[in-house]
Amino acid sequence: MDTSLLKCFLTLADTQSFSEAAERLNITQSTVSHKIARLETLLGKQLFERTTRSCMLTSDGRELVEHATRVIRSIEEMEQSFKPDLLTGTLVVGVPDDHYLFVPLTEALKNFMLEKPRVGVEIRGGLSSDLMRDLRQRNIDLAVIRDVPATQDSDVLCIEKLVWITAPNWVPPNDGVVPLALVRGPCAYRGAALAALEQNGMPWKCIVTCTSLQGVFAVVRAGLAVAVVTEGDIGSGVQSAPAGGFLPPLPGSSLTIRYADKQPTLAARALARTMADVLTEMRRESLERDAFRRNRKGDSFFCANQIHHSGR
Repeated sequence: MDTSLLKCFLTLADTQSFSEAAERLNITQSTVSHKIARLETLLGKQLFERTTRSCMLTSDGRELVEHATRVIRSIEEMEQSFKPDLLTGTLVVGVPDDHYLFVPLTEALKNFMLEKPRVGVEIRGGLSSDLMRDLRQRNIDLAVIRDVPATQDSDVLCIEKLVWITAPNWVPPNDGVVPLALVRGPCAYRGAALAALEQNGMPWKCIVTCTSLQGVFAVVRAGLAVAVVTEGDIGSGVQSAPAGGFLPPLPGSSLTIRYADKQPTLAARALARTMADVLTEMRRESLERDAFRRNRKGDSFFCANQIHHSGR
């Protein structure tokens, strides 16, 4: 089978518009119609219900999407292995600008560019909400997106804990009003902090609004406010607030890679795999740390019981 028929089918399934599919594939609308007709003839199934304005997948069409996606992906992976020169073009990738995350991801992107010099990469750091907007507008090709609360689907590559951070000597205020340091705009950490406080009926006030986490950390280190970050971003001069203390519990956070197009290029998929390896390794290390902490806690509990029962 001519794989261009499957690529045309997947593009039309994504856009549900012959004109938009033709523009995306850089071919004419009549060519799109011809390819879909050929595919339907080959399979003996009607794949789309056409109207004057749009086209919708039939039940057979919806079933074919999964098969076609798997075939195209397998072919692309084979081509990448046997014809690395096919990896060309320029990719714009979005990355959350958390320091602990930005460093390993940019290092991985640097190695990718060294290994595949025919692919140009531009990195854009920012809030996940801004990166999602850029994906929808196709200003970037792919991005690492943070979801709060954590999603549970199979695409999740890393799940992280959100924590409250305070100065080491911070004391909860006598009036019970929580002083906050927040990142300006639709920041996931900001949303998690406000939602947790409001759900627990706790009053709060904003002490400072910054354009980056660096300003937030400075205010927290000074003891003027508290803030929410991921556990991996805890730096010097601050500490995580104890669980079950004055500050309310927080949801988890997850990281996934998303594309601007449902049919990303071979280069985009290769770059995504590079970043996915980094995130998967981070998740493995996080699980190992959690297991180690649980074991230490269990050992401490066991030792305390032994001392108690021995009469010491």
